[in-house]
Amino acid sequence: MVLRIITVGKISPWARKAYEHFQKMISRYSRIEHIALSTGGDLNRENAEVLKKREAEKIAKKIRGRSICLDINGKSLTSEEFAELLSSSANTTFVIGGPLGIHENFLRKCELSISLSKMTLSHEVAFVTLLEQIFRGFKISRGERYHY
Repeated sequence: MVLRIITVGKISPWARKAYEHFQKMISRYSRIEHIALSTGGDLNRENAEVLKKREAEKIAKKIRGRSICLDINGKSLTSEEFAELLSSSANTTFVIGGPLGIHENFLRKCELSISLSKMTLSHEVAFVTLLEQIFRGFKISRGERYHY
């Protein structure tokens, strides 16, 4: 099993450190890869839809296996439902948009859109939250205790 997480935008040292932490813990269940893409251009000077379209084109080239987009309007899942989702496919790419979100056309092409929260999260907070939920999902699906 290979899980990929694509993020758009810079990843701060604290989020990179969290990735390294969770990567070690997740490695006993699955290989996990992170692909950080730059934003589509200057957020303050260019049209938002043009930027999101550029980002979507970059993202599309990196998708492997099933694609799951993280979007505020996506389906809300319990941790148990997320664990079931993880175990239902060998290769999955999770997509976390940048400051402007994910282009509508790309969202429609994703096999599934899920929401981590009804609140807007920065791409870095969404990234770390997703990593924690992936780890939790593997623990749940194997009947292991989460806290140790």
